[in-house]
Amino acid sequence: MLIAAIAAAFAILGLLVFGAVFPPSVSISPTDGSIDISSDDLLKISASSYRGEILGVTVRQTTLDPMGASIEERDIEGSLVNGVFIPASGDSLFEPDSLYDVTVEAKLKNLSLTGIESKTVTETATLRTVITPVPLFTEEAQIVEIGKPIVVEFNTPIEKMSYDIQPAVTSTMTIDEENPSRAVISFEGYQQEQQFELTVTSATAKNGAALPQPLTQKIATTTPLKVTFVPGDGESAVSPSEHPSLTFTEAIRNPELAESMLTVEPATLGTWEWAEADRVEFKPLEPWQQGQQVTIRLKGGPDALRGSTGSFLREDVNSTFTVKPSKMIDVNLSTQTVMLYDNDTLVRTMICSSGSQATPSLTGTYSVYAKAEKLDMRGEGYFAPDVPWVLMFNGDYTIHGNYWATSFGTPSSHGCVGLPLNEAEYLYNWTPIGTIVSIHY
Repeated sequence: MLIAAIAAAFAILGLLVFGAVFPPSVSISPTDGSIDISSDDLLKISASSYRGEILGVTVRQTTLDPMGASIEERDIEGSLVNGVFIPASGDSLFEPDSLYDVTVEAKLKNLSLTGIESKTVTETATLRTVITPVPLFTEEAQIVEIGKPIVVEFNTPIEKMSYDIQPAVTSTMTIDEENPSRAVISFEGYQQEQQFELTVTSATAKNGAALPQPLTQKIATTTPLKVTFVPGDGESAVSPSEHPSLTFTEAIRNPELAESMLTVEPATLGTWEWAEADRVEFKPLEPWQQGQQVTIRLKGGPDALRGSTGSFLREDVNSTFTVKPSKMIDVNLSTQTVMLYDNDTLVRTMICSSGSQATPSLTGTYSVYAKAEKLDMRGEGYFAPDVPWVLMFNGDYTIHGNYWATSFGTPSSHGCVGLPLNEAEYLYNWTPIGTIVSIHY
């Protein structure tokens, strides 16, 4: 009897130790946190043999978009058959691009010193199925700057990819070793303001999943950078204190190159300063000389200034302006007089003959762009050789000496402003190139 009692005690002790080392539990396979689960995998659920009973299983599926965001949630009806959860639909449980939250309620039994104890427990697991590789394309065109590759981002690491570019260009593709979710396509021979279509025809993820269908992304190279000069090209009567500026269509990302890309002619001491991210201005140390012509040149090309998108000027550009001279010629068509001003002071008044009613002189503000001591003039119905002291200010319109007129003070010319010879000679010698000519009534 004693031996039997001792044996029974040891048996009970063994059961207690076994229960402590291997407590009753619920098993869910695949385990919590598993990823890349395929549609061939099974959801297996069990409780400790002879000590457990599964009371219920809840499976919730969350369908995910390529970025992993929730699209739709649904509870899957089903039952356990030989420890395997079988959907009521009879279909495979696991679908690609989904998250599964599994909740198992079970009653577990355990042996203690006071006898057999029962308790109800809840076990959960979150499982993720394989991710279908999809390039993260957008409806808007991907902007690619000259000298940079096309970057194709995927929602999961990939092993290989095939593609097509139209119009066809020479290109090569590599998968980024440090970030295998990224494919880099380098291509050659493209220019600014071009359009392409990139089609990913196939792709295989590291998890073995394949791109279900070809997808296309529009590709556009950068729009060329443009610039506006102030003062504008050909502008006259510019203030001697003017700070010329250039405004670009985009903020400039390498403004430090301005000094080497911009020149001022004639060479002028001063500094280029960025007033805004897209506007640079030149500040001369001294005021411009009156009547001076100034040309600003800017280098273009991919190695010059670049906009925020990587755009650049297609070619070199320049702009020339004329500083307001101290002298001005004022032609009053109503009084038929020419008045000369120097630094806004009237220095001489002359009588003239402007264009007749049939061929009137054009009103406006111009500047003298050329001079000639003598010039043959011809037009419809007339020819005048050796016209003296000619100032050209608007195409063929001039101020000149008139040797064939018998009187002045009456509109009678073919559109030019005629002066007595002595007055014309004085004006010719008095007037530098760039002098403003204002014609009005």
